[in-house]
Amino acid sequence: MSILQQPLVFVDIETNGLSATTGRIIEVAAIRVEHGVVTKEYSQLLDPQTLVPNFITRLTGITQQDVANAPRFAHIAEELHQVLHGAIFVAHNVRFDYSFLQHEFGRVGKIFNPQLLCTVRLSRALYPEHRSHKLQNLIDRHGFTVTERHRAYDDAAVLWQFVQHVQHAFAPDVLQQALARQLA
Repeated sequence: MSILQQPLVFVDIETNGLSATTGRIIEVAAIRVEHGVVTKEYSQLLDPQTLVPNFITRLTGITQQDVANAPRFAHIAEELHQVLHGAIFVAHNVRFDYSFLQHEFGRVGKIFNPQLLCTVRLSRALYPEHRSHKLQNLIDRHGFTVTERHRAYDDAAVLWQFVQHVQHAFAPDVLQQALARQLA
């Protein structure tokens, strides 16, 4: 079965730091796709129970006030776990998003160990002629639509656009081989 025929979940998070052991998630979004159709969308601001630094607010636009009355991860863990369950976890720099979610799920006693697919690595494999594969570069290079950069839902939606794009841009066998090499 083709990797793209399996359930996929396109995920992005915004955090209040760079380390999953010391930082916390302040926003999470997931777009679940099954057989090429979006079956579930999830987007939520989260109270990290710590400060949102000014540099994060400047980057994302998310303020301390925005997350002050948001639910804590423990309150959304079950619903988010259901959205993610049984799907290949797709993210840009996948280990970053995965490590934060794995820590958060671990804090509430849930096991989270999906197959991972990194769109940075996939872009490098399919477009080796380009030096940079940052998300903004993919947006600019392929003309993807995004309303709010550095917001979880819009960044996850760009990843779904990227996968749809490469499905049309490459022969199925070439794409399948590239996907298989990136799957962890």
